Amino acid sequence: HLRIHVEQPMDPSPTATTNEQQQQSQQLPYQAGDIATILPSNPAHLVSRFLSVLPHSIQSIADTPIRIQQRKQKSHSNFQESSLNHPWPERCTLRGLLTHCADIQSLPEREDLYSLNVYCNQNHPQGKDQRDKLISLSETSGAALYGDYIIREKRNWVDLFYDFDAVRWEGSGTSGDVALMTISHLLTMLPSITPRHFSIASSPSYMVRQTAALESKEGFDVELCVAVVDHILERNGAVYIAGGSKMARAVREEIVEALGSVLEGGEGDAKKLLNKLKRKGMFSIEAWS
Repeated sequence: HLRIHVEQPMDPSPTATTNEQQQQSQQLPYQAGDIATILPSNPAHLVSRFLSVLPHSIQSIADTPIRIQQRKQKSHSNFQESSLNHPWPERCTLRGLLTHCADIQSLPEREDLYSLNVYCNQNHPQGKDQRDKLISLSETSGAALYGDYIIREKRNWVDLFYDFDAVRWEGSGTSGDVALMTISHLLTMLPSITPRHFSIASSPSYMVRQTAALESKEGFDVELCVAVVDHILERNGAVYIAGGSKMARAVREEIVEALGSVLEGGEGDAKKLLNKLKRKGMFSIEAWS
């Protein structure tokens, strides 16, 4: 279990006149069966490294406030609003977006590699070779190559841009010697950070008493259930999930994602592993609505 502190004043209501009213005013904003959702961020050194492997034209505006506008995309016969398929903020800096919004630590999908090939500058000494390699990695026939390069080596977006430096190639500014990728292209490609869902392992009533004991402390503590991957893979442990259906579904998805990040076959192998554990009675979900 991991205990975290949530900053939130819990002052009793001044109009509370009975013990029952005071207890109600001090109730924590969660109940048994709820989940806690945490939005992670990228470390500053990783963001700086990613910026260093982008075209200089993008690097130079890393700390300049930018405005991201929605654009209309055509869907069948109608136009509909879309914010580049990502929940990017309307106003931010690129550094801030890469820190708090873009999942640059994730593993690029094969379609991402294909999308990147068009930005390989052909004036780069290895521009054509890098473009062809990205295409090969993205094809169905190159699944084994993709598995070795991305999955097995766990190469993320930072590693990808570092390896394929033809994407950031910029010369003297003559035709063909400027970077083909713009910040708009970059934000269209990058995936957004997925919120992490954790089962709350602490009792609300117990944590109210614990928090109230610390008079100078504003907010409340909550204990989360974590380290499931190590429990399953290293300790051959069993997992039992009980609670509300929303919580159970979110926790299972989080376990699949966590296992998929370390297993060679990704989330596909993670689901197979959970099904195997289920048949052995080592993975069970008891949920109610």
